[in-house]
Amino acid sequence: MKIRNPVVAGTFYPLSSEELRRMIKDFLDKAEGSERNVMGIVSPHAGYIYCGKVAASVYKLIKKNFDTVVLLGPNHSGSGSGVATLGGIWKTPLGSVETDEDFIREITEDSLIIEDFRSHVIEHSIEVQIPWLQFKFQKFKIVPITINPIYFDEESCKEIGEKIANASIKLKRKILLVASSDFTHYGSMYGYVPFRGTSSFILKKIKENDMEVIKLIEKIMPEEVIKVCKEKNLSICGYGCIASMLFSLKKLKAEKGKLIKYSTSFEVSRNVDAIVGYAGIVIY
Repeated sequence: MKIRNPVVAGTFYPLSSEELRRMIKDFLDKAEGSERNVMGIVSPHAGYIYCGKVAASVYKLIKKNFDTVVLLGPNHSGSGSGVATLGGIWKTPLGSVETDEDFIREITEDSLIIEDFRSHVIEHSIEVQIPWLQFKFQKFKIVPITINPIYFDEESCKEIGEKIANASIKLKRKILLVASSDFTHYGSMYGYVPFRGTSSFILKKIKENDMEVIKLIEKIMPEEVIKVCKEKNLSICGYGCIASMLFSLKKLKAEKGKLIKYSTSFEVSRNVDAIVGYAGIVIY
């Protein structure tokens, strides 16, 4: 059986299981709201010290009404196949999680989605979501899917989303979808400096760009999410993952989304030369 070991434990989040539990508990205790029947979430994938408050804002609201969690994350490195899942065991400092092998077989049959270890071995976008789930829920399986941004087109995202929805219906599997994405990446280190000015002006423009896409997510409009991000050349790293989730949830009769919390890395780093936006969104 394949084992996927953690690669960002000790950098993006604590390596010590006790320290990691304390950190997640602290974030969740400070988050507002109560559990409800959530069908999907958008959650950031940066270091917990930067985005933990935003991630906690949506994980706090999830009620355990699912068997399997389908996690969609961008493939930042481009390693491996374009759209890839990975069966076996996924480990974090909080223990091991099994994958849903029946679900994986279903979504990889005559599909754009294939199984490829190379696509997951160094990618962090899915890994960083798993400890939140492990902390809150005892029994669940996962289906991890990475998407290379070259597949962030409408046709590919729709196929991915509908494959997930169809597998859920056929297998009678209750699923939670998690789209792992940060929002605007501003600064020279990200190659994205479409505007300059004071820190307050830059933050205002970043939020405006992000909110335009967030409003489309709330309305469950995957086609428009893709269109706006492409036409405006926005630096939202996982917009194709979000769109794929929305295509899936539309087929599963989701009704609406809601922004729970928004912030940027500037609130922690105070570095105006490298700012990343974070949004926690739930879909019902």
